[in-house]
Amino acid sequence: MKRRCLNSVEINRKHWEAIAKRNEPQKAEYLNLIRDDHQYLEKIEPKIFPYLQKIQGKRIIVPQFGDALVLLACARRGANVTGVDLSREQIRLAKKEAKYCHVKATLIEADWQNLPESVPDNYYDLAVAECGIFIWIEHLDAWMKSTHRVLKTNGKMIVTDFHPFNLITGQERGRIVVKRSYFCQGHPINHLASDASEKNAPQSAEFLWKLSDIINAAIEAGFQINRIEEFRVKQTAEAVSLVPTDFLLVATKK
Repeated sequence: MKRRCLNSVEINRKHWEAIAKRNEPQKAEYLNLIRDDHQYLEKIEPKIFPYLQKIQGKRIIVPQFGDALVLLACARRGANVTGVDLSREQIRLAKKEAKYCHVKATLIEADWQNLPESVPDNYYDLAVAECGIFIWIEHLDAWMKSTHRVLKTNGKMIVTDFHPFNLITGQERGRIVVKRSYFCQGHPINHLASDASEKNAPQSAEFLWKLSDIINAAIEAGFQINRIEEFRVKQTAEAVSLVPTDFLLVATKK
């Protein structure tokens, strides 16, 4: 019998199904912060908070919502929130956590690169995504076109993610070490995570994109770029202090 070859979406769905319950103790603290309305966005997501201050009654969609914390925090502030994710297990957990935080959210199991027609066109005020987004995406153009499609005219895309340069570098004895070329797009990196929470997880298919690839994909989808920022966020002891760790992209559908 011929063995079927899995595509990147199927590979990553299996990966995220396996690690959906990662970092549970820290997540429990964050859920309490959201439930008790103690400024989760201000404290934990300061890069995107300036764009999420007046969201009561706004329609917000969250691609690849993952741990669902931003989704839940926006709902707690009174937004009408929809979340999309590959993982059925992450959707199950998000439903449970929404009840815990006393909020409502519409949750859809889907690949954002191939968004179903049930997600309406020209409907949402904001599309918000944070950290750990584009490395999972094989087709940037499809991702941006889906985002553009669902936003209203003058709706905004707000994305913060790990900086592409930081993803290819490390630090040894105070010096930057480049692990792979910044220009190696096009082929997935089959990755077995070393993090303890992902020790027994199936492989993932990850994709490296230049910052210019992400910006140009947004422009080609029809977005007007409003702002790009680069940050150094101390995430772990291994974070390279001499290069940016994160970036922010804000764009408007015209």
